[in-house]
Amino acid sequence: MVKKIPYGISEFKKIRTENFYFVDKTKYIEKLENLNEPYIVHLRPRRFGKSLFVSMLEYYYDIKNKEENTKLFDGLYIGDNPTPKEGSYYILKFDFSGVASNSLNDIESIFNIKVENSIKKFVEKYSIANIDLDYDLKNAATLLSTFLDQIENKVSNKIYLMIDEYDHFANDLLGKNYNFFKQSVSSSGFVRSFYEVIKIGTTSIVDRIFITGVSPLTLDSFTSGFNISSDFTRDFMFNEMLGFTKDEVVKLCENVIADKNFDISEKLIEFKKNYNGYMFSEDGKETVYNSDMILYYLSNYIRHGKEPKNIISKNVRND
Repeated sequence: MVKKIPYGISEFKKIRTENFYFVDKTKYIEKLENLNEPYIVHLRPRRFGKSLFVSMLEYYYDIKNKEENTKLFDGLYIGDNPTPKEGSYYILKFDFSGVASNSLNDIESIFNIKVENSIKKFVEKYSIANIDLDYDLKNAATLLSTFLDQIENKVSNKIYLMIDEYDHFANDLLGKNYNFFKQSVSSSGFVRSFYEVIKIGTTSIVDRIFITGVSPLTLDSFTSGFNISSDFTRDFMFNEMLGFTKDEVVKLCENVIADKNFDISEKLIEFKKNYNGYMFSEDGKETVYNSDMILYYLSNYIRHGKEPKNIISKNVRND
C-alpha cells in the first residue's frame, strides 16, 4: 500500500497510526541516550523536522501509556533495539513557537502563558493531586520554580524536559528591536530567569533536557544563567539526525509515489540542485536535504502530476 506524505505534520503518533510514511530516525534516540551528556541542545534551520523529532522523543520516553506508545515504534530501529530508559520519564514539554509581537511586554506575557499552559497540561495528563500553583503570578520563572518544588514529592520518576523552538520569540525580537532582546536575556530578564530555574531543577527532579531551535544566539546570550547544556549541533554523529539523506529520499519516493513515470534518478538531480547541500559538521559523512522541501515537492507532484510551480515553499521562503 502506498503511504501518505506527512507534509506539515509534526505529530509522531498521527504519522504512525494514519498510514503516513515515516523516515526512521529512531537510531538517534539510542545515540542521544548513550551520551554522557544529559542536557542536550541541537539546532537546525526552520522546517527541518525538529518538532517531529521532539514529538518522537516524547512518545518514546513518556511513562504514561508506555505499552501503547511502545507499539508506535514497531518495525523501527528503536523498536528492535529498545533502550534502558524507554517509557521511564514524566514529560514536561514547552513549545515557544508563536511567541511574537512588537511589544516586549506582550512577548513576555505570551511566554508566560505558554509556560503556564504546559504546566497545566502536565498536571492534568499525569493526574497530579494536591498541587498548589498561583497561576495569577504571570511569571514563568516563579511558576516553574514552584511547580518543580512541589512535583518532586508527588511523582515516582524523574522529568525529561523538552523545549521546541526555544528561540522563536528571540529571533523575532532580534529582527525588530535589539534592545528588547537584550532586556529579555539580561541578568534580570524573563528568559534568563526561566532557564536559571531549569538549571536548578536539574539538581532534583529534572533528569534530562532536549532543546531545539534555529539559532545559537539566544543560548550564547544567557550562558552564565544556563551553562550546563552540551551543544551537539555540529557534532558529526548527529549531522544526519534531521533532514533527509540521499538514501532516505529514495526510499521515501519509492513508498509514496505510485506513478511509474516518476524517475527517481532524474528527480534526485533536481532535488540536489534545490534542496540539498546542508552539512552541519566538517566531519559529516554526507550532505542532507531539507525535509520539508522534499515533502512539499512530492505532495505537489502527487496532486498535480508535475513539479510545483514555485520550487521553494512559501513557508520556507518566508522563514
